[in-house]
Amino acid sequence: MLADEIKAEIQSSYSEFLRNKSLRPRYGQKLMIATVARALSSIEVNDKQLRINEAGIAVVEAGTGTGKTVAYVLASLPMARAFNKTLVISTATITLQNQIIEKDLPDILKHSGLQFSFGLAKGRGRYLCLTKLENAMQAQAGVLATLPLFEDRLTEDQKAQQLMEKMLQQYAVMEWSGDRDEWPESIDDNLWHHLTATHRECSNRRCPQFKNCAYFKARQAIEDVDIVVANHDLVLADLALGGGAVLPAPQDSVYVFDEGHHLADKALGHFSASTDIKGCLQWLDQWRKTMRRIEKELVQAESLRKVYGQAEQYMSEAEARLKDLWLVVVQIASFAELKSGQDDVPIYRFVDGKIPDHIKDLTAALQIIFSSLLAGFERINKALKDGLAGENNEINKEEAERWFSIVGNYHQRCEAHFALFRSFSMDDVEGAVPYARWLEQRFVGNQEDVRLQSSPILASRTLERELWQPAFAAIVTSATLTAANKFDRLRMQSGLPDWATYEKVPSPFRYAEVARFVVPANCPDASHPANHTRAIVELLPELIHRQSGSLVLFSSRRQMNEVVERLPVDMLEICHIQDKASRSELIRRHKERIDEDRPSCLIGLASFAEGVDLPGKYLETVIIAKLPFATPDDPIDAALAEWIEKRGGNPFMQITLPDACLKLVQASGRLIRTEADKGDIYLLDNRVLTKRYGKLLLDSLPPFRLQLN
Repeated sequence: MLADEIKAEIQSSYSEFLRNKSLRPRYGQKLMIATVARALSSIEVNDKQLRINEAGIAVVEAGTGTGKTVAYVLASLPMARAFNKTLVISTATITLQNQIIEKDLPDILKHSGLQFSFGLAKGRGRYLCLTKLENAMQAQAGVLATLPLFEDRLTEDQKAQQLMEKMLQQYAVMEWSGDRDEWPESIDDNLWHHLTATHRECSNRRCPQFKNCAYFKARQAIEDVDIVVANHDLVLADLALGGGAVLPAPQDSVYVFDEGHHLADKALGHFSASTDIKGCLQWLDQWRKTMRRIEKELVQAESLRKVYGQAEQYMSEAEARLKDLWLVVVQIASFAELKSGQDDVPIYRFVDGKIPDHIKDLTAALQIIFSSLLAGFERINKALKDGLAGENNEINKEEAERWFSIVGNYHQRCEAHFALFRSFSMDDVEGAVPYARWLEQRFVGNQEDVRLQSSPILASRTLERELWQPAFAAIVTSATLTAANKFDRLRMQSGLPDWATYEKVPSPFRYAEVARFVVPANCPDASHPANHTRAIVELLPELIHRQSGSLVLFSSRRQMNEVVERLPVDMLEICHIQDKASRSELIRRHKERIDEDRPSCLIGLASFAEGVDLPGKYLETVIIAKLPFATPDDPIDAALAEWIEKRGGNPFMQITLPDACLKLVQASGRLIRTEADKGDIYLLDNRVLTKRYGKLLLDSLPPFRLQLN
């Protein structure tokens, strides 16, 4: 039961928030507050304050405009405090993360009467590593010393050196926190890779720069806050380390997963593995050269001589097996050449994820070899750590500092190779969710490579074991959690328990009054690509709004490019097309034209169908080129369909159609973002009228005014 004092605190803070903001209560928002509060109040704990019953998980689909952040913070923060837990809010995108930390939480703090502290948690890779910066500057200085002094313009090396010197200076005088996102200019990814550390490259308290470390300073800043704002990737990485390594431990956390429909896909990415065959051969060659340099420099490290010798032997064996593997996979895959403009790289998928015996024998041998290499890395890593701590008579501190992060980088890559070879060597457990395994053709310049890839087809079991079971409590929310008005697909993907509370709360927007959903007359069947593309070219000039903003969404890059090539020149002048600039830059240009009372149209793919907020005249027309069915050759989706069929299910009804429903709702949802918005949505695909599944797609939409010609 909800304690009277906590219930009163929630009601009081909500009333005060509305009063101070001069807002009226929203039915959906009130319903969400009640749903979250009830779910958390049902938790029973033991004397260690651990949850002991099936309660505390709420899944809430909250329509656009509900005010989700206000609802879940006001409902969950008092409950988290009552149980002495930390509220951890996790998002899928930086955009929402920044909105919560910069706008929403300060607004709630100011107007609700609740007093709380909050902080932003980011992964190690977002922060400067001072040790790596110093190493990079020394290496760069060596390069620059070879350049002629009479050069008139700065080389890329000189620009990099100047940037690093500026970073060090501003960090030293505390004008920069070391957070990449707070640096005023864009930092090249390749350069940043040399300036930040992975967990394998970080020596933690043994590092001479530990007291000045940007990452650990940021960690300390959030240790005692009431609310930690993070992202799904960081939460999953923390869980993979056992929980509590970066964020509060699951049993000490009340999680809120905003943009929760992304969680399962993010999890799949964390538990997948990949290796390029020729890339792995190149890595072996680089490590051999680096190891010989280490052996030459650390002349006193007699205890590592045996490790070097064994590693040389293992690497020679690995190279032989990898060359054999190359010959086998190239023969079995028979990659067809891609036609220009095709969206996907060529793949060869192993049916049921089962690897042929002759390939499995090679990857099993590579698994053993890389396991042995990892054991050698552990010994070198320990020796260097002891040297940093002054506990190794053979390696001094200066030598250890110079090599620790370099060895850590190779160590981490070795772990990635090992994970792939292990996955290709193992048999899936009978009855368990299987893995998808496939080969992918790649080109580095003109050189062909083959990538071996492996991924679970569902993250449900892992999330159930690592997150839902140990977590004290969790709220999953988004504007799009249901597919075809059911939570079934979400449960399948994410492993959410049946006993969780599931609720769908309505948006306050009057969709029927302000928005039309139109299927134009004579719209062709999108399953005939040539005719469909021709029709889009003819229809777009008629549909794109000439006084305000429009957005055209494609499911295929090839079709988008074909349509753009055939559009009239005068129309192209008002268009901002994906891949011509970053998404943020295209949106900036689009808004600039609208602000100047000139028409503007954004043309893009799936990334523009979500997370794009263009209120008012910035967007009054959304055009969806075709129903957003997933491509049939996606290896994970294909393996999942295979598995469902073998279990007597229907992949189209259980996966393909629900996913299309969700994507159609997301794309349509770009139009109405505030209560003042209005406009039209056009779907240029008549299958929604001619196929039996069409009604299910239409029924999944918000209650737009339908015009089905």
